[in-house]
Amino acid sequence: MIVISLILLGGIGLVCAVALAVASRIFAVKTDPRIAAVEKILPGANCGGCGFPSCHTYAQNMVEAGADPSRCVLCTAEGVAHISALLGIQAAAAEKRTAVINCQGGSTAARGFEYGGIPSCRAAALYGGGDTLCRYSCLGFGDCVEACPFGALSQSGRDAPLVDRERCTGCGSCVKACPKEVISLVPRTGRIFVGCSSPEKGKTVRTLCQVGCIKCNRCVKVCPEGALSLEGSLIRVNYEKCTGCGRCIEECPRTIIIDRSKQSEQAGVINQ
Repeated sequence: MIVISLILLGGIGLVCAVALAVASRIFAVKTDPRIAAVEKILPGANCGGCGFPSCHTYAQNMVEAGADPSRCVLCTAEGVAHISALLGIQAAAAEKRTAVINCQGGSTAARGFEYGGIPSCRAAALYGGGDTLCRYSCLGFGDCVEACPFGALSQSGRDAPLVDRERCTGCGSCVKACPKEVISLVPRTGRIFVGCSSPEKGKTVRTLCQVGCIKCNRCVKVCPEGALSLEGSLIRVNYEKCTGCGRCIEECPRTIIIDRSKQSEQAGVINQ
C-alpha cells in the first residue's frame, strides 16, 4: 500500500508539474526588452519628478503608452536622445528647472499663537492654517527639507528654507510637501525670483511681515526689459524677458526680489 501511495503521489506531482509548465508558457506575459534598455539609461533615482513613482514605471510607460522621454528631470540631453532613438521617436530635452521658496518670512513672520504640536508644516497647517498671521507664509518646520531626495534644501531654525541651485534637480518633491504652496519651479537659468506669495495689500503686509511684498511696483517700473509685472496682487517674472541685470534687486525696498546665486551660496554654507 505504501509503494502504491508513493507512486500515485509521484504521478499526481508529475502531472501537476507538467500542467504548470504548459500554463506558464500559454499565459506568460511577454515583457518588451526595450523597457529594461530604457530603464538602464534613466538615472535610477526614483525621485518622482517625471510624474511616475519609479524609473521602472516611467520606462514602462514610455515604451507602452508613449510617455515623453524629456519628463525626466535628471536625464541629460544625450540620455533623452538615446531613449528617443531606441523608441524611434523624436523628443527634445526639456528645460531644466529648480525650486524657489516664494516666501522669506519664516521666523520673522508675526505669530497668532504659540504652536506646540508636532513640528511639521502639514500638521501645523491643520490648526487654522498655522501659527503665522499671514495665511500665505512659510511655516518653517522643514517638511520640504525632509522631502528633498537630493539634499538641495537647507534651513536654520524656523527660517524659510534656502535652495542650493547646484543640487536641486527640479523634481518637485518639495512642491508637493508644502501645505502652504509657497514653493514653485522656475527655469534653472533665471537669476531672480519673488520671495513673497501674499496677495494682501501693502498696509496689511507691513503689519504681518517684515519682508513681504507691499506692491509698490518699483521693481516693475525699473525693469528695462518689462520682465516683471503685477498680475492680480502678485509680482510675476517673465523669464523669457529677464536678462538678470539685477536692477529690480537693487530697487526693492523690502528685499523680496532674491538673487538666486547668492542664496545658493548661503545654502551651500549651511549644508557643509
